[in-house]
Order: sequence, then structure tokens, then C-alpha cells
Amino acid sequence: MVKLVIPPSSPPYTHFFEIIREMVESQIAVTMEKTGKSRDVVCKDVLKHYQRMSGQWTCGRKPQIAYHDPICRTAYLYGIVPAFANLVEYVFRRDTELATHFLKVHRGKGKVSICAFGGGPGTELLGVAKWVEKNTKPGEQVSIEYLLLDKVNEWLESWRAIKNAIESRFRKNISRFRKDWPLVLSGDFSKIDITDTSGFGNLGSLFEQDIFVLSYVVSEVFSEVEELTEFSTEVANNAPIGSKFVFIDRAGDTWKNDVTRLAKNAGLRLSAFRETKTNMDTDEESSHLGSLIHDIGWNPKLTWNAFWVVGTKE
Repeated sequence: MVKLVIPPSSPPYTHFFEIIREMVESQIAVTMEKTGKSRDVVCKDVLKHYQRMSGQWTCGRKPQIAYHDPICRTAYLYGIVPAFANLVEYVFRRDTELATHFLKVHRGKGKVSICAFGGGPGTELLGVAKWVEKNTKPGEQVSIEYLLLDKVNEWLESWRAIKNAIESRFRKNISRFRKDWPLVLSGDFSKIDITDTSGFGNLGSLFEQDIFVLSYVVSEVFSEVEELTEFSTEVANNAPIGSKFVFIDRAGDTWKNDVTRLAKNAGLRLSAFRETKTNMDTDEESSHLGSLIHDIGWNPKLTWNAFWVVGTKE
């Protein structure tokens, strides 16, 4: 298993923009076929949704975004997922406590289970997959069980497409045999509204994970303190001792205070808050989106201004 050093002769085959280009092009083609619209019109619709989302994220309240609309999901994949996946990879790369926990769990169990709350299309899976691939030496293999919880059932197709894209690159560039891959993925999707804990009654087993990732969940999913309190209490009742909670969110004391409150209710010991404001990695080029940038007429997000903190269930 990984020694958490980047092997110089093993470049990652998981690249965010390449994978997202394939997914967006596929969804544009499906939309054209179903609606009879031209590529130009569909791309303009994608741009409209992207601009609406951007406005919602800066409105100062819980964003109202139509993720059930396939064009909206296409816009999110195009404009947001690469940068946020890179942010997740950055956090796993920079946080020694988190990386050490991952390594310890894998050595003990032969696998690591990761749950993404409100995980949407599988952004966290992309980020963790690239981090693992960059830190796994030839001949070593990591096994991840990935669980995505989100109230938008339509994201199921996206996270499976991401998983298939990662595996197809391993198959093409490394070997057609899974035993030779640096990473083996398995997992599931469960349609759950994490703001409505009334549906959690028989789902305790879903929370028996090694690592929980809450990426932009506190700032974008919870609109009331009561929702946050109910959710954190439910987590406290079911999460195993020693499990790690990775909170990644937009910079600002408001969200840090909310995370602190959630951690207190859930019985989590928080590490120090760490901030990051930077660009995507140099091996990620938006030019890998091909003609999409021209056709959509808007550049995808390339930077972030965020914080992260790791909580431990005690």
C-alpha cells in the first residue's frame, strides 16, 4: 500500500478536465437527440444554467439550483466539478492526519470506505482517485468503497460515469486486468435528503464509514440551524469511533462557525482550520475540454477560496 510519496515514473491517468469533457459531450448529444435542439442552442442553455448557479452561490442564502434539470447538471459538471475535484485532491495531499488515517485503515482492512454527504455527481470520488493514483507505487493497489448520499437521484448516472471513466483509463494505459490497477473502486448511491432526518430510521449501516466528506455541504445544503443540529445528532448516533469527517467549504467565519457547531453536536474533535486560496494544479488544463469552452462561451472555474478541517468521532 501507499507510502504517501509521489512515484516519479507513474503519472496519473485520471485527469479531471478530460473525464468531464467526455461526460459533458455525451450529455449534450443526448439532449440534442431528445429535444431536437441544435448543439449551439443546447450549449447556450448550459451557459444560462451556469450563470444562474453562479448568481445563486453569491446571493447570501441557501442556493436554489435546479439539479433535477439535466441541462443544469451538465452545466455543473462543466463549470464546477474539475476545480472542486482538484480541491478534494489537494486536501488529501496536504492533510497529514487525513492521509495517515487512510493509510492505517487500508493496512488494517484492505480497503477504505468513503461516504460523500450531498456528493452530487461524484466530485469527491474524482479527487480521491487521483490522489490515490499519484501516491501508489507500481505493483501496489488500493481498494475504495465509495458511498454517495444525495437527494437528487439523477446524479446516479454521473458518478457511475466517473467510475467507468477512471477504470477505462486504467484498462487502456495499464492493463485490462483489475489486479494490475493502482485503484479498485466499488460503491453505491443512495437517494437521501440529509436535511430530513425522518428518513434516517433504518439507515444506520450507511454511516458506518471510515471517512465522511462534506464538500460545500454546510454552506449550500443546510438553510437552518435546526437542520444542522438534527443532522449532526443523527451522525453522532451512527458514525463509528475514530472515523474522520472532512469538511471543505467556502472561506468565511459563518461557515466555520456552523462546522464548529455541527462538530460539537456530533461529538467530533476538530483539527485546526486550514485555508487555501489557489489555482488548479498545473497538470490540469482547461484546454482538455476541447471545443466546449468556445461552444459554451464561458470558462470553467479554475480557482478556489476555501477552508478545510478534519473532525474525529470520539
